Amino acid sequence: MISILFVILASICNAVMDASSFHYDNSIFNKLNRKFWDGSISWKNKYIDYDKGDKRRKKIFNIINYPVQLTDAWHLFKSFMIILLIISVVLYKPLFGQLIDFITMGVVWNLTFNFFYNVIFKKI
Repeated sequence: MISILFVILASICNAVMDASSFHYDNSIFNKLNRKFWDGSISWKNKYIDYDKGDKRRKKIFNIINYPVQLTDAWHLFKSFMIILLIISVVLYKPLFGQLIDFITMGVVWNLTFNFFYNVIFKKI
């Protein structure tokens, strides 16, 4: 069942989002660019100069807003997670029946998330 693979990947993206937002200093991401990876400050990247009071959104050629998905890790991995979940739904074919598959995917999501969030992404 290919859908489970995409659920696993989406869950990993969710673990990246939470680890970088809530435990940046104690995660493997703390060696990466803080301005992009630390969720407590990276959200400001979508603004021209938020810390100096300029709360206007960054624009491309002064026409359209700069894509938020490219401004920080949280938004980027949120976009990946949504895309992966949609792919999972589109490619879903029942394996054991919808109820058992639903429970299986929920368990797989939680096990994967907890493993990456609490083990892989935690700084040793």
